[in-house]
Amino acid sequence: MAPLLLLLLLVAILLPPRLAEPPPRSPATALFVLGDSTVSCAASSSGVLLPPLNLINNLTAAVPLPCVARRRLPDLLAERMGLPAPPPVSALNGTVAAAAARGVNFGGGATQAQPAGAAVGQQLRVAAETLQLLRLEADGAAVDDGAVFVLAFGSDACARLLARGGPGAAAAAPKHGRRGLARLLADRVARGVAELYEAGARRVAVLGVPPLGCAPRALWAARGGAGSSCVDEANELVQGYNGRLAARLGELRPQLPGADVVFCDVYKGVMEIVSDPGRYGFEDAREACCGLGPFRATVGCLSKAMACGRPERRVWWDLYSPTEAVDALLATWAWRPPADSDSSSSTTKGSICGPISLQQLAA
Repeated sequence: MAPLLLLLLLVAILLPPRLAEPPPRSPATALFVLGDSTVSCAASSSGVLLPPLNLINNLTAAVPLPCVARRRLPDLLAERMGLPAPPPVSALNGTVAAAAARGVNFGGGATQAQPAGAAVGQQLRVAAETLQLLRLEADGAAVDDGAVFVLAFGSDACARLLARGGPGAAAAAPKHGRRGLARLLADRVARGVAELYEAGARRVAVLGVPPLGCAPRALWAARGGAGSSCVDEANELVQGYNGRLAARLGELRPQLPGADVVFCDVYKGVMEIVSDPGRYGFEDAREACCGLGPFRATVGCLSKAMACGRPERRVWWDLYSPTEAVDALLATWAWRPPADSDSSSSTTKGSICGPISLQQLAA
């Protein structure tokens, strides 16, 4: 018996110690959103509702259009997580912990004079300050463990660059070129993820830009006829931004131990729908639901009274924004890989997010 005990003792001494497994994290308890007008119908610093995707029209670049409130992709993702739609930061009042305990939407359209990179930095500062206040008023560890962050920048900036005579293009293109400016913004968003990590974030999803070259405004600007599909030059700009952003996030992941950083290829999801709209129940993939003129894209959406009768049958809501029906499909494809990739299934073959799905990120 004694030799056996000695043998067990010797084995215990020689074997390397087992590393303690990290405690299981809790499911998502809050959703924090940062981004441009694709994620929020929020007021700018001047108090005027400014949706950059909708202000590029033939009236005057100085006149903002109203932002028509509707559910957007982050709201649908919050629903998947069992959370309420995160309220805009402008709606917070009273005790921060009580108002923001389950999430905040820091996003919204920036002013035309504000560079896209500056908008990213401004929202990051407000988000970091809000997290700090939450930690002071609540359990700091619980705040960090349960928070999921969604970032969606780039659509407004790319739309401005594509606009003929737009203020953003006139100011930036001569110095950097369109593609150069898109790369700079991708780098800024990636740095923003690192800054959120330093502020305590451990679960981050970054959304790419949809194929704006297939949007009504791009088709109108190209004077596309009945046989036109998408504007290649516009989509190449978007693909350059998305590719750069995905690559930068891939380089960043090894530098952020304990964090999950996900990139969601919104471009892939929307192109899947645009390429075969009938398969997903859509009747029109070219004309906006809300707007005026050819493709309903000469003037953007001024009010819901201008909207089509069945928006669920349209791919595009206004000049550049997908409809809620499209966002609902994107939420499904981002949430988890389809159980059945059979061609009869109304889903893409695989998640649009990686390296893990948003369901895994939020679990």
